[in-house]
Amino acid sequence: MQDTGRPPAQPLSGRFSGLWRPPDFMKLWTGQTISTLGSHITGSGLPLAALLVLSASPAQMSALAAVDSFPVLLVGLVAGVWADRLRRRPIMIVADLLRALLLLTIPVAAFFGRLDIAQLYLVAALAGVLTVFFDVAYQAYLPTLVERANVSECDGRQRQADAQ
Repeated sequence: MQDTGRPPAQPLSGRFSGLWRPPDFMKLWTGQTISTLGSHITGSGLPLAALLVLSASPAQMSALAAVDSFPVLLVGLVAGVWADRLRRRPIMIVADLLRALLLLTIPVAAFFGRLDIAQLYLVAALAGVLTVFFDVAYQAYLPTLVERANVSECDGRQRQADAQ
């Protein structure tokens, strides 16, 4: 063995150990954190847009909340089948990009004075469907990135990010 004059490489430790080291998990965690932030903004922004911009009635607000919740019931099983049969990472990327485009239609329509409650219903429903696809693919993709023993720690970090 040749002596290069450098000390031998030491394993990473401290704050960059465990789950912080695999780059694929870090990409997933960063993307999911940004997605969660967007979901929280959407969860507050759609009802506020309906109330403040469109002066929605209580019935319209209730309908908006219902439309946002129905996709879990309607497409949950289909999303699970797709996540089992297709590559999960592309499902998550496409779902997030389409959600961003959908949500972008709201300020654009408001800028041009074309925003109405029907558009909010449609955006809420489609964003809900895409969220279901993303969440199902995420839950199936996570165990392929980390060791089985670390899955619960990953879920804990994601729940912590969701709570903030």
